Amino acid sequence: MSTENATTGNAGTVDRAEAARLLAEAEGRGPVTTERDVRIYAGFAAAIAVVMGVGTVAIMLSNWAMIPYVLALFGLIWWQRRASGASPLGAGRTYTWGVGGSGVLIVVVVTGLHVVRTTLGLTWWWYVLGAVVVALPGLVAAWLIARRGRR
Repeated sequence: MSTENATTGNAGTVDRAEAARLLAEAEGRGPVTTERDVRIYAGFAAAIAVVMGVGTVAIMLSNWAMIPYVLALFGLIWWQRRASGASPLGAGRTYTWGVGGSGVLIVVVVTGLHVVRTTLGLTWWWYVLGAVVVALPGLVAAWLIARRGRR
C-alpha cells in the first residue's frame, strides 16, 4: 500500500502494524453525519420532489408559474447546502435516483395530461394525480434516506 506514513512523514509503504493502527483509529471515530444531517437531507429530497410535482402541474396551468418554481428549487438547494454538515452515506445516490425518476416522470405526466386533455377533458383530480406521480420517486428516496440514517 503506497501512502504517506503518518508517523514519519515520509512517503513509502505502510507496514502491517501501522496499517492496523490507522484502521483502529479510523474505526474508533464516530460517524461523520449526525441525525440532524439525515433529517435535513431527507427533508430536502422530499421538498424537492413535492416542488417538482406541484411545479409541473402549475406550469401546465400558467406559464408564469415557472418563476416561483425555479426560485423554490434554488431556494431549497441553497438552504440544504447551508444547513447540513455532511450528506449521509449513500444518500447522494439515493437522492439522484429519486429526483431523476421524478424528472423522467415529468415528461410522462405532461404527455399523459395533454393526451387526456384532448380526449377526455381534464378535471382537478387529474392534476392532483399528476403531481403525486411526479413526486412519488423523490418521496420514496427521502423515506429511504431517513430510514437508512436511523440505523
